[in-house]
Amino acid sequence: MKRGIDVSAYQGRIDWTKVKPFIEFAIIRCGYGNDLRKQDDVYYERNAEMCKSLNIPFGVYLYSYATNLDEARSEVEHTLRLIKDKKLEYPVFLDVESKRQMALPKEDLVEIVKYYCEEMQREGYYVGIYSSLDRFKSNLDAKELDAFDKWVAEWNDRFTYTGKAGMWQHTSYEEIAGIKGRVDGDIAFYDYPKIIRDAHLNHLEEETYKYRAGEEVYITGEIYEDSDARTPIKNVCDTAFTIESVVENAIAPYKISEGYVRESSVYQKAN
Repeated sequence: MKRGIDVSAYQGRIDWTKVKPFIEFAIIRCGYGNDLRKQDDVYYERNAEMCKSLNIPFGVYLYSYATNLDEARSEVEHTLRLIKDKKLEYPVFLDVESKRQMALPKEDLVEIVKYYCEEMQREGYYVGIYSSLDRFKSNLDAKELDAFDKWVAEWNDRFTYTGKAGMWQHTSYEEIAGIKGRVDGDIAFYDYPKIIRDAHLNHLEEETYKYRAGEEVYITGEIYEDSDARTPIKNVCDTAFTIESVVENAIAPYKISEGYVRESSVYQKAN
């Protein structure tokens, strides 16, 4: 078993350096509802970037409001847009608990959740469902959903769900250095990084970076002292460099003669 947390904008600006010694993974909210940029979690990109730079394995969840298949499709697209360039070592979870969904007939809700999960699977992701113990015993108790892992919220010192569950949210009141206020605490029963890598899911084996060592590129932006992008050295504009090496899982992955640069600062000119 591994211990982790799940976070969203409600935790504000997290000091992940302080958090890291206390956790083995994180599940980050990427957004909620339909594929609208205003419904992206405002701290998602920062949280994901910090976990990546500190080598904290993470997955994501999308808070669902879908009440029909069109909205479910939009939620699939919302999720895919936000995770396409991420290296997720934990699953993609659909958070199913909104009041509007609980008012649906059970068969309609099950159809929506199944659709989302199957579409994410077709895109090559390991997908699961988050909800409360009561909801898994009622609104989401269906054979059609047995194929997907469950992440069960049961705030208790004992886990009682008897279905296929990969994770347990055992508290909503974890207190950890680096986070102001409370945060949810989780236990993963499975070794998700190994499962996902062995199954070749979540696109972990695909080339992350656009450019390679030896390529001639142009840079407009900051050059940093190290690949963590903590100390800027200088700012350049439309300046030619050769990439010397690429640092995996770094904020500024491209090593050049004068330091390190982010991918967003690098480009090649058309011939």
